[in-house]
Amino acid sequence: MAILRLPTPKDRDGPRRIPFAPFRTIGFLLVQFVVLALLLLGVLLVHTTQDLATLDAHTQYMSDLALASRDALQRWRKEGATAGAAALRQALDGVANDAYALDSRSNERLAHIQSLLDQSGGTHLREALTLLASLNLQEQARGRELLAAAGQDARYTLIGTAVALAAFVIFLVVTLVFFRLRILRPLERLQRAMMALEIGSFTRVVDGAADPGISPLLSYYNQMLGRLELLEKNRRQYLQDLQREVNNAAHTLIAQHAAMARSERLAAVGETAAALAHELRNPLAGLQVGCANLKREMTDPALAARLGLMEDELRRMSRLLDRPLRGARQSHELGQPVVMRETLEGLLKLLRYQVPDGVTLRLLPGPESICMLPLDQLRQAVLNLVLNAVQALAEQGGAIEVEIHQEAEQLRLIVADDGPGFPESLLREGIRPFASNKEQGTGLGLAMVRRFVRNLGGEIQLRNLTPHGAQVTLLLPCPNPRAEEEEAAYGG
Repeated sequence: MAILRLPTPKDRDGPRRIPFAPFRTIGFLLVQFVVLALLLLGVLLVHTTQDLATLDAHTQYMSDLALASRDALQRWRKEGATAGAAALRQALDGVANDAYALDSRSNERLAHIQSLLDQSGGTHLREALTLLASLNLQEQARGRELLAAAGQDARYTLIGTAVALAAFVIFLVVTLVFFRLRILRPLERLQRAMMALEIGSFTRVVDGAADPGISPLLSYYNQMLGRLELLEKNRRQYLQDLQREVNNAAHTLIAQHAAMARSERLAAVGETAAALAHELRNPLAGLQVGCANLKREMTDPALAARLGLMEDELRRMSRLLDRPLRGARQSHELGQPVVMRETLEGLLKLLRYQVPDGVTLRLLPGPESICMLPLDQLRQAVLNLVLNAVQALAEQGGAIEVEIHQEAEQLRLIVADDGPGFPESLLREGIRPFASNKEQGTGLGLAMVRRFVRNLGGEIQLRNLTPHGAQVTLLLPCPNPRAEEEEAAYGG
């Protein structure tokens, strides 16, 4: 029984409420009223019964007087006054013994009539009959009064019965109304709430109008509903988390599959690059020797300087092609002191002969910086960024600006143009190999720049300028060459 016990008013905060309190109060008052009415009705019934018994005895008394008068008159007519007086005296003796007279003087008058009959025999028979008739009239008047009192008591009894019946009907109506408002209606609300629960609606039952006798049931249902709602919320949250985990797992699998595909393509590109490097080594070596011979034979200093730049680029390309053939992709180029402005000026001077007429290249003024960096990879990264900008400006023309800043041991290299800017997909998804919006692009230029920066422990930043244009910022570590040399000497 303790397991099925519902919360009682004692279990909740606040004053204790008595179950069925209004019904008890009204019922107690009505029961008291009915009891009083029944007591009054009983008293009236007893009194009426007594009046009817008295009236019955009095009627018998009046009938005896009338019979005595009639018998006396008949004996008087038949046998004379003396016989009539004797018959009357004998009848009056029986009536006097009954003593049902209502008037207190009736017995005295009967005694007086009997004394008249005893004194003179039949002489005073007429006077005795007259007195007896007067006595009978007086008793009849008293009988009518008694009958009226009995009728009044009967009316009171009827009124009391009607009042008691009305009180019972009122009690019954009040009971039905109370049962309807305080018990049945809350139970109907509970039934509707339970039907709504079947379709997933957590509707509370308001127990404000419910009687305290069933309030614990409604309160327990609301508590149970709260627990069910919390469990349903946790279940939905669990399903959402599970769905999110499934989606994340699916995205991870897709990303891994894409990464494997990219790895396969990179492997294929590596094999192709090694084959191309093998095929291009000899032509590049011939071009390099030819440029060197032409440079020695050239008398014009400007043309000799231009051939020197071409020779340097051919030498750099030869070194780059040698690495795949020597299996050096896992190794990194050693750093060397690089004079940034001199290096960038030479690279831009060479690129000016490759850009269209509508595109201008400019190196913004700034401080002189010397950093320990891999020279060939740095030139390749800047070359890729400038060529990307040239391709963006090829149709409409524009300007490309290169800028360098040094902050402590960090180099900031900026390449900016006033072209259409980067695609939103690139800014949103980041740099991905083989992902290019250009018709003939490979998607490897920015990927190679990012790999170069990350190998050095740096950072690459892409953003669009306002109102138009694109900017690439390379944040590269720039250690002091003297400190590097001193550290190497100390370590040696």
